[in-house]
Amino acid sequence: MIPTYHPKFERSSSFVRRLTLAAELRSWIQQQSVDVSWIAEIQRDTIARLAHYSTRIEGNPLTLPEVRALSEGKDLEIEAKAKREVLNYLATLRWIWQKSPKKVFGEKDLLKIHGLLTDGTIPSADVGVYKRSANAVFKGREVIYRPPPPEAAPILTKGLLAWISSPQAQKEHVLIVAAVVHHRLVSIHPVMDGNGRLTRALESWVLYRKGFDTHHIFALDEFFETDRPRYYWQIQKVRKEADDLTSWLEYVAEGVVETLRKTQRRIQVLRAGKPAKRILLNRQQEQILRTLGAVSSMSGGEMAKALNVSRSNLSKLMKPLVEAGLVAKAGKTKSASYQLPSAKQ
Repeated sequence: MIPTYHPKFERSSSFVRRLTLAAELRSWIQQQSVDVSWIAEIQRDTIARLAHYSTRIEGNPLTLPEVRALSEGKDLEIEAKAKREVLNYLATLRWIWQKSPKKVFGEKDLLKIHGLLTDGTIPSADVGVYKRSANAVFKGREVIYRPPPPEAAPILTKGLLAWISSPQAQKEHVLIVAAVVHHRLVSIHPVMDGNGRLTRALESWVLYRKGFDTHHIFALDEFFETDRPRYYWQIQKVRKEADDLTSWLEYVAEGVVETLRKTQRRIQVLRAGKPAKRILLNRQQEQILRTLGAVSSMSGGEMAKALNVSRSNLSKLMKPLVEAGLVAKAGKTKSASYQLPSAKQ
């Protein structure tokens, strides 16, 4: 039987204030989403930022322009492992965003994400599986945290995943769930290598699944990376306070507010020099833009398969997007391929 996980925290006045401000900023951003002139560009910027900052936290040396180039399908003569880590992260985000938000996320999905993140960068025996020996978190040569032993990792991880789908978690605000998941998984440290990337990828999935970042324009990892010492200190602080997550919730909420403000400014800059193109997107058209935001291009057949629609229905979905300039089409009929306009630059 899987032990039930019960996170411990209080909704402090500081956290509630930030939650309210985050709701106001998110509401503003949602209102702008009818004006889609900026969506394609900011989605491409966001996926590059997520891949850059999440891998950089763990020491990847690539710059944001280099990561952005890789996200656009360009090939660079750079360190092979660093390049592979970034490409893996981009592939992981694409895989997450193509999943139905209604799907229950399970153990196999988590290990699948780890496999995508670490393929070709760590020993193959450690890819997509739980750790087989003890690991630790170091600061220099000093051990600052010893996670649970290998035999406990699957049990504790299953407990966390069960909590995500529990009635309690369903009632909680999405930012509480995302923050709890982040701290709990990184503390379990269930795999040999890549625990941080795995944790932040799962957090991105929570924000997507619970409808907080349906357009994928939210790069919270940038906040964590900008002041890494504080990020690590906040994680460790909870462990020193008997796993009371209150201060961690306040910290994550601060990051969400700062990230939403940056997103707001980017939207304002992008809109300033572009005429408004207003179009009401249905769910499948939103999925098309999300999917193309993660790849350089996709054939009509691949897109129809991803959406589970016929080619004729795909054409009907694509026509208004192409006419509005949101999607660029190359070729005709069965040989057509699609990409976001910015991918051609």
